[in-house]
Amino acid sequence: MSIQTARSGRGQRASNGTLRRSRISLAVLASLGLGLGISAGADAQSLETQAATAKAAPTESTVINLINLLVKRGVLTQANANELINQAQSEAAQAKAANAANPTGARGGMAVVNAPTQPGDVAVPYVPQVVRDQIRDQVKQEVIAQAKSENWAQPNTFPDWVSRIKIDGDVRVRDEYHFYSPNNATGQTNFAAINQNGGYDINPNTNTALPPSLNTTQNRNNLERYRARLGVTALLSDQFTAGIQLASGNDNGPVSTTSTAGGGFAKKNIWLNKVYINYQPTAWLNVTAGRFDNPFFTSDLLFSNDLELDGLAASFRRALPANQDVTLFGTLGVFPIQYTSESFPSNSLDKSGTDTKWMFGAQVGAEWKINSQNRVKGALAYYDYQNLRGTLSSPCALYLGQTSCSTDNEAPAFVQGGNTLVALRNIAQNPNLAPGLTPDPQVFGLAFNYRLFDVKAQWDTVVANRMKLRLDGEYVRNLAYNENKAFSAATLPVNNYNSNSTTVSQSDFRSGPNGFLAKATVGEPDPKNKGEWNFSIAYKYLQPDATLDAFTDPDFHLGGTNAKGYILSAAYAVARDTWLSARYLSAREVYGPPVSIDVLQLEINARF
Repeated sequence: MSIQTARSGRGQRASNGTLRRSRISLAVLASLGLGLGISAGADAQSLETQAATAKAAPTESTVINLINLLVKRGVLTQANANELINQAQSEAAQAKAANAANPTGARGGMAVVNAPTQPGDVAVPYVPQVVRDQIRDQVKQEVIAQAKSENWAQPNTFPDWVSRIKIDGDVRVRDEYHFYSPNNATGQTNFAAINQNGGYDINPNTNTALPPSLNTTQNRNNLERYRARLGVTALLSDQFTAGIQLASGNDNGPVSTTSTAGGGFAKKNIWLNKVYINYQPTAWLNVTAGRFDNPFFTSDLLFSNDLELDGLAASFRRALPANQDVTLFGTLGVFPIQYTSESFPSNSLDKSGTDTKWMFGAQVGAEWKINSQNRVKGALAYYDYQNLRGTLSSPCALYLGQTSCSTDNEAPAFVQGGNTLVALRNIAQNPNLAPGLTPDPQVFGLAFNYRLFDVKAQWDTVVANRMKLRLDGEYVRNLAYNENKAFSAATLPVNNYNSNSTTVSQSDFRSGPNGFLAKATVGEPDPKNKGEWNFSIAYKYLQPDATLDAFTDPDFHLGGTNAKGYILSAAYAVARDTWLSARYLSAREVYGPPVSIDVLQLEINARF
């Protein structure tokens, strides 16, 4: 098939070949194929040669080949290709009819050169080069813009979903030492182990075995430990994000993601540490639901740094319109701590119903950027724990085969030690046994409610125009602390530190509702770049019932409350996001028999 062309003066157009910008003509397709640099083996090379030779318009078969090649390269869809092929065939038929009716080429003022002489030849009107270049550039820009927006024609790029996914994590390897004073008291009861084992018979007439106890005398050296966390955050839209995080850990306890090496090189556990959806309707408001980082401005006086909260929280942060250097912030949250089993008690037709334990939290604060070297931040908070206080059960006839009592579900799911406890079971005496010979297997619950008032302050400054200094302070008081209420219960409180008996008289009782922390940090508070460092010294004081012992720092006095002492720490970044650190925690009891515990931690940390 030969190519016939018709030429006329610039600006003239054939009546049957009107060009529209919204449609790609046959001649434009040939130019577009060359302009986009399409090459796909011999077919593309042949098309380039035909289109480049003598600047001739393409034949019908050439245009169809070019259209099919554009479909193969993903530039056109098959539907658009079919439409263009039909257009090509229609224009070819019109050209034949026009040439037959006007063989001289005078119609419409357009001269036709080399009219078709063979069946199947197509006469294509001449399109000026400037017009072809303009149309080609416009179509090329539209195609490239679409390709960029859909990420299907850019080199070295990834699909759209990849740009909306963020992966982060951290790794820590630690060598840890526990040092116990030789003057420490022995036989400190491990109440967490008692509850986990289903109770301990406190009747000395029926049980001569010692209760589970804590180690207070034997040092532990070279405890190799590590932590690994890996998280994925997905940007769902401008307002929604979702995230999950996996983390290591010896168990499912809430305060630590640290695993201990050993165990015959056995593989270690991986836990679901975070799962949340975040909604940000405005730039200054966030609403998060699921399991997520602690949203409150606080320290490890109340909450471990590894603690994740389950529930719903709404946080705001906004600068004052009149003074952009002052920013207000706050958080409201509701967090379920423990659910009652729907089938409790399992061996009774009368179920206990729901008795969910909750934490409600509210905080409001402000941050003031005084100048380039001084910034202060402070907040007031209130944390209300609901349904945590233990109560005495109804008479419980374990001798008849019952396996639990009505308030066993009030035993806390997790404790570290320090809070005052009460026995929960009202064990009915076996009438077939002599008085005092009925076993009394007890589980233990909290003697107090916890409604915490917390004040936290932080000041960042620069010393001598060169060295950063951060001062932190925090004070907490349990507003629900009331000794008289605890001793009015049907069972007397158990001194959290007492090792000689399971109950104590009010005259011997020692506890308190207060706690505080003071800390000074010199250097970069969070070393990230090579050469950055810091050194800090802190003093911490926590009376037994100042806060819930379950959620405090697990390293200071090895966790819990009823502890006071010093913390020294230092860190140095050896590379970007890689740093060495050391901490020495020296703590002893606030009340009760002596229990002094020092902890040394040597670490290398990395994050990505």
